[in-house]
Amino acid sequence: MTDPFAPIPRSADAGADRREVASVSDCGALCDPQRLAALAETGLDVAPDPVMDALTERVRRRLGVPVALVSLVTPDQQMFPGMTGLPEPWASRRSTPLSHSFCQHVVASAAPLIIEDAREHPLVRTNLAVGELGVVAYAGMPLTDEAGNVLGSLCAIDTRPRRWAPEQIESLADLAQTCSTELRLRLARVDADRERRRRDQVDARLRRSIGHSETLAFASQAFAGTETVDDVRERIGETVRHGLSPAYVGLTVLDDEQRLQRLRDARFPSGDEQYDPWVHYGLDAPLPSASAVRTGRIVHYPDRAAFDTVHPAPVRLLHDKLGLQAVVAAPLPGPEGPIGAVVLGWEQPRPLDADDLVTVTTIAGYAGQALARAQHRQAEQQRVTATRQLLEALQRSLLSSPFEPDHLQLAVRYLPASRDTAIGGDWYDAFMLRDGALCLAIGDVAGHDRSAVVAMGQLRNLLRGIAYSAHDTPSAVLTELDGAITDLAVGTLATSVLARIEQPAQLAARGLRRMRWSNAGHPPPLLIDPDGRPRLLYTPPERLLGLGRSARRTDHALDLEPGATLLLYTDGLVERRDRDVDAGLAWLLDRAAEPAHSTLEELCDGLLAEVTERHDDIAVIAIRAHPEDRPRPPASGPEVLHPAD
Repeated sequence: MTDPFAPIPRSADAGADRREVASVSDCGALCDPQRLAALAETGLDVAPDPVMDALTERVRRRLGVPVALVSLVTPDQQMFPGMTGLPEPWASRRSTPLSHSFCQHVVASAAPLIIEDAREHPLVRTNLAVGELGVVAYAGMPLTDEAGNVLGSLCAIDTRPRRWAPEQIESLADLAQTCSTELRLRLARVDADRERRRRDQVDARLRRSIGHSETLAFASQAFAGTETVDDVRERIGETVRHGLSPAYVGLTVLDDEQRLQRLRDARFPSGDEQYDPWVHYGLDAPLPSASAVRTGRIVHYPDRAAFDTVHPAPVRLLHDKLGLQAVVAAPLPGPEGPIGAVVLGWEQPRPLDADDLVTVTTIAGYAGQALARAQHRQAEQQRVTATRQLLEALQRSLLSSPFEPDHLQLAVRYLPASRDTAIGGDWYDAFMLRDGALCLAIGDVAGHDRSAVVAMGQLRNLLRGIAYSAHDTPSAVLTELDGAITDLAVGTLATSVLARIEQPAQLAARGLRRMRWSNAGHPPPLLIDPDGRPRLLYTPPERLLGLGRSARRTDHALDLEPGATLLLYTDGLVERRDRDVDAGLAWLLDRAAEPAHSTLEELCDGLLAEVTERHDDIAVIAIRAHPEDRPRPPASGPEVLHPAD
C-alpha cells in the first residue's frame, strides 16, 4: 500500500511536471458546488477566528515550525481564518492567491501532502510561495466535512528543508481531525439552524392553515344569526380577527341606483369635504371596493408602492388618512352579481398568499349571503310581495337554464313544495367540464325554507366548483364534497346523483355516449331505451351527503344509444303521503313507458301534471341523445354496457 505521508518523488520528465501543475490550475475539485456550498456555510473567511488561531498555535508548538495555517481554498484564493507566523503583507491580508498555494493540491488530491524541500519538488518548485513567502518544508492535512468534501488544509511550514518525523505527521493528522470536527460542528449548527428555520416555516404554515380552517369554520356559522346589515359588518370584523387580523374593516353596499354606499365607519374621516366623494360613489370610482364589485374579483395591494402605482392622488390621500399600507377588497356575492364589497386594510405591508385570498373570498361569500338575507328581511318588513319576488329571483339564479351541448336535448323542471313562493331545497345543474364532458347533477337538501335554499346554493356551488376543477370521476367528486361539507361545517343533509356524459372516440364512431354516475342516497335514475322501454338504474345504496367524511364512493357506467332518454329527479316526484316509495317508482316506470315518442318537454310536463298534491320540492332534469346520431348498425347489433357494481 502506498504511504500517504511519503514525499512525492521528483519527476524525471519536465513536461510531466508542467502537466501536473496545469491540472491543479484547472477548476476541478476546487469548483465542486457541494464543496463550495459547505465552505460558505462554515462562515469562515479572512477574518481571524479564535478557535482556528488556537489550533495553528498548537501546530506551531507541537511540530516546532515557524508558520502554521488553517487554509480554506476557493477557486481563486486560499483564506486563513487560523494563522500563526506568516510574514507581512500576507499576515494582514490573511489570504494568498492560488499562485502562492500548496494547500490547493491537498484539496485537489484529497490526500496529505508532505514536502521536505519545495525548491526541488516537481509539484511546487515553481510556486510563488517558495520565493515570496519562504515556504521550503510543508506538511498539509485535508480538512473535511461530514460528506467527505475537502474544504482546505491544516498545514505546518518551515523556511528550511526538513525531514518530517512520523510522530510529527501523526500529531498534525490528529490536530487536522480536531479542526475537521470543529468545521463539521459549525456546519451541523448551520444545518440545525436551517432545519429549525424549515420547521419554523412549516409550523408557521401549519398555524396559518389551522387559522384559516378555524376562520372558515367560524365563518360558516358566524353569519347564520345576522339580521341587519350592521350585524353583517360586525360579524365580518369578528371573523377576520381569527387569522387575518386587519387594522381596518370596511363595508360598502350596492344601492338601488347601482352606486356604492360606505356604511358607518369610525375610522373614515368625516366632516371633510375632500373625502365626501368616497362615501357614496359609482362603480367606476378608482377605489378597490368599486373595482371588486365592478369586476366581481378580489383585488389585493400588498404595500403602498403597489397601491400608489394604480390609484390617483385623491385616493392615495384617503389611504394616507386611513393609515393603511396593504389593502384587499373582495366582492360580496349576491343572487344576481356582487351586492357590495368588504375592504380589509393593514398598517404594515401584508402580502396575502393563496390560502389568505381563499379565506377572504370565503368570508366574503358567507358575508354576501348574510347581507342578502339581511336585505331580504328588511325588504320583507316593508313589502311582502317584493320579498317574495326577490326570493324567486334567487331561486332562478341558482336554477337557471342549464347548458345544452350539441347532439343532446335537455329539459329541466322545478316545482317548490309551497305554491306561495317558488323556492326550495332541490336543485339541478348541467354544465360543461374542461375536458369536454357534460356534467349533470340533481340534488335534494333537507327542508323547503330559505335556509334550505342557502344550503342548496352552497352545495350546488361547492359541487360545481369541485367537479370543474377536480378532473375526476363522479364518485371522487362526491367524496370530495363530503369532505368540504364537513370541513366548512355547512350543517345540512342532502342526497344527490352526479353524472358525466362523455363520448370517447371509440364510442363516437358507433353513435354511443358513455354515462358514468355515482349515487349518494338519491332515487335511482330512469333510463328510457330508444324503443321506449324504461328501466330504473338501481345501484347498491350509499350514504347521504353531510354525514361526515365517507369512504370512497362507487362509480357506475353504461353506454347511451342514440334516442335514449335519461331522467334524473328528486323524491318529490315519486313520494306521496298515501303510498310508499316503491309504489311511486312503479308509477314512474308505468308513466314513462306510455309516451314512447313524446318530446322531452312533453315527457316532463306529462309526469308533473299527474302530481296533483305536492308535499315536497320536485326537480327534474332530462337528456336525450339525438336519434339521428345512430350509425348504420352492424349485423350483430350494438353492444350496450349496463351498470356494474
